[in-house]
Amino acid sequence: MGGGLKSITKYLTIGATILLVLFLIWFFSSIVWYIVCSIIISLVGKPLVRLLQRIRLGRWHVPASLAAGVTLLTFIGLTNLFLYGMFPLMASQFEELRNADPAELLSNFAAPLATVQHQLEVFLPEGMEDFSLRNEIRAQLMGFFDASFFSNFFSSTATLITDLFIALFSISFISFFFLREEGLSVEALTMFFPERYEENIRHAMNEVMSLLQRYFLGIFIESVVITVLTTVGILLISLPLNTSVVIGLLAGILNVIPYVGAIIALAIALIIVTAIYAGAGLSMSLGTLVLLVCAIFLIVRLIDNFFLQPYIYAGSVNALPLEIFIILLMAGQIAGVLGMLLAIPAYTVIRVFAKEFFNKFHIVQRLTRNV
Repeated sequence: MGGGLKSITKYLTIGATILLVLFLIWFFSSIVWYIVCSIIISLVGKPLVRLLQRIRLGRWHVPASLAAGVTLLTFIGLTNLFLYGMFPLMASQFEELRNADPAELLSNFAAPLATVQHQLEVFLPEGMEDFSLRNEIRAQLMGFFDASFFSNFFSSTATLITDLFIALFSISFISFFFLREEGLSVEALTMFFPERYEENIRHAMNEVMSLLQRYFLGIFIESVVITVLTTVGILLISLPLNTSVVIGLLAGILNVIPYVGAIIALAIALIIVTAIYAGAGLSMSLGTLVLLVCAIFLIVRLIDNFFLQPYIYAGSVNALPLEIFIILLMAGQIAGVLGMLLAIPAYTVIRVFAKEFFNKFHIVQRLTRNV
């Protein structure tokens, strides 16, 4: 009886502790995000820190603080250089979108819309005979290209920049210490577990850090390759350089969202090329241009799926492509796009810890045999 009561008390304590931790994560969610971003930066920057620390001049070698500072400044410098080049391009593209005439854009699709409208009339229920696809799209375009949309966008952007400044300062400060102190995150985590599990936690965390480091470096390389391929592809169909670069950057950045990101990037690209078509002076029709843009995105997607992703996901996370796909579907069902974004890192952590603590179970052995 006493043993049963003790066991119940133990499980209640564990449950209460888990609930408390989840509540604290929710309550301090912004700080948790700062720490997560800092860990990602430290994972990407650690190779450079270690490289700098190998530099020796006689007995002198680069101290950890200097190596961490140089790495962080390099990261900040590259980010600022990227933003410095990107913002003027984005601003000019938004200006072109703002000046676009929705009626003129819609006239370019008059023939296909008439065909679709004719097909819809066959299936429309009674009472909807007056429905016009053309008028519906026109209303949506008028709302999108309305001046208030862009003024609200830039107003929201100004507020976002203020919040970003606070976040960037916090992330930079935390990242410096993660870069400087080898294994700081591991040491912090071991404090929350009994001493008898300390060795297991250290081993699991070191494995997690190694896998995630390869994963995030792979994602960075994948985004750069997709940006370059998309930009070159758009340039080859005679679109302006600034438009090509903006579409390429959007494709590369949104690619971090598995599957959905490519669709969002294509949708934005089609809106942009449709808006600038009249002033681009192209000899091809708008329909041909849209098909070419879709073809470019399809080719880049095939290159990504068959050459880049198998190396990045299977090579760094050590999981089968089908396994990754199912995990992404489950994460998307649970938490939408954000869930898909975090699915691979979270699955990596779960697999490593499952192998370390639950390796006696057959299903764990099968799922973690390549870890």
